[in-house]
Amino acid sequence: MLTLKKHLLPTASVILTLLAAVACSLSQDKLPDSGSLLPDQALSRLNRAIAEASKYQEKKEQTFDSLKKELSEAPDRLEQCMISFKLTEQYRQVNADSSLFYAFRALRLAPEDSAGLKTRGHLAIANAMSTAGLFIPATHTIDSIKHSVKSISEKIEFWKSSRMLYSYMLAYVQDHGILAERYRNYYIACDDSLLAYLPKDDDFYKFIRCEHLVSEGRMSQAKTNLENLMKLLPAESNLYGMAAFQLAEVYKSKGDFKGYAIKLALAAESDIKGCVREGIALPTLANWLYEHGDLDNAFNYINFALEGANTGNIRMRTVTIATLMPVIDEAYRGKINASKNQILIYLIITLVLFLIVAASLAGMIRGYRRMHANEKKLASTSKKLEAYVGNFIGLCSNYASRLDMLTKLVTRKISAGQSDDLLKLISSGKFTEDDNEEFYKLIDKALLDIFPDFVESINTLLLPEKQITLSNNDPLTPELRIYAFVRLGVDQSNRIAQILNYSVNTVYSYRNRMRNRAIDRDNFDKQVAAMGNTAAEGGVPGQHAPR
Repeated sequence: MLTLKKHLLPTASVILTLLAAVACSLSQDKLPDSGSLLPDQALSRLNRAIAEASKYQEKKEQTFDSLKKELSEAPDRLEQCMISFKLTEQYRQVNADSSLFYAFRALRLAPEDSAGLKTRGHLAIANAMSTAGLFIPATHTIDSIKHSVKSISEKIEFWKSSRMLYSYMLAYVQDHGILAERYRNYYIACDDSLLAYLPKDDDFYKFIRCEHLVSEGRMSQAKTNLENLMKLLPAESNLYGMAAFQLAEVYKSKGDFKGYAIKLALAAESDIKGCVREGIALPTLANWLYEHGDLDNAFNYINFALEGANTGNIRMRTVTIATLMPVIDEAYRGKINASKNQILIYLIITLVLFLIVAASLAGMIRGYRRMHANEKKLASTSKKLEAYVGNFIGLCSNYASRLDMLTKLVTRKISAGQSDDLLKLISSGKFTEDDNEEFYKLIDKALLDIFPDFVESINTLLLPEKQITLSNNDPLTPELRIYAFVRLGVDQSNRIAQILNYSVNTVYSYRNRMRNRAIDRDNFDKQVAAMGNTAAEGGVPGQHAPR
């Protein structure tokens, strides 16, 4: 097992290194070099705000429900009118249709003798229409009350409504052509009028002054004033988001594009927390991220902005977003398709590498099994070799001992003058017979140690009724002993006769007897010799194919 691990680990390391290299090469960042400008922390905060948008919306709905309850419990028309004004203003940036509904209701509830409330009602209708993108009726409404505006507070609200209308109309024509220039001039005129009527400590006054500083190119002063203004405002207020958007323009003019994106994200986050669905910060940020390669966030932001504009029926923002949507959507889908192709390439490469690993493992396992089998064969051969050498040494020792005894006997008989007794003893064959019996026992032991299944193997070649059965202590029969030498590779009868001290005719006779008992008489000797060849493949020394 250690050997297998030794082979597997280097191969696995090479394959894993190859896979990692391919994956790295395919996953190289395809974003432009300006990708380092992406404000990761600001985008993370914005993403959290988007994820929690339903929570802010739920809080806003609670405000609506509370005002509607007050409206249902209001004791008189005047109180109902004032609550309707609150509802139309609360709904204006959330749902234009609802805002318009309550604006008309406030106008109907306004007392006939209250010109101020009637004017406020018309302005509320104009504001809701502007948000909904109904510019022509909004313009007619504002023009119809232009000469009835009397008080300073009414003039401030009038110019705020006019400013909002021309701001939306300027965004609708997308800053192109003669109309854009006309609407821009109207917008600037509204700002000038507001600066004339608003108190200088009013937050909206400060914001308009910052806008003028930006348009005049006084960016450092505008930056300081905008930052100071934002410190005074709640982060979820609409004016805070507008100030953050202007501050983004300041950073952009200075070439600080990362700061520009951060402030856009801050403005978009403020819009989401304030449930402002007509904000322009999020679509603007989506377009900037698209230009800088962050297609995932760009796609999510533009879709979130479009969903909000559609839900609130903010038509003028829907038009603005619709101009950006196709480009971002096409780029994002192109990225998705590229990702699918990349995943397909990963799968193909993984499959190829898996097949390589599987083939390598299969080869290694086969090699390991062969090695294990060879180790078993080697161990078996080693045991047989030990038995073979041990029996060979035993035979040699027996022969040496018998020779020594014979030498001493001859010496003793000749020394004692007993030559006749010596001749008689040798001629009787008794001495040789005892030696042969001992020799055959050693031969049988050696043969059975080397081939413990020899008798069973021979029986497979014999007729069922002619098979040989031996008990545990029985010696080999002469026939078995002769064919054991055939299995060893000693095939010549005269050589076998010399080894076993038989006559050649005796060997022939025994071999014929065995052939007569065989299933295949003509090929019996070859079959026994083939058993010897099988053994030879195991590596037993001294064995060879029969001649």
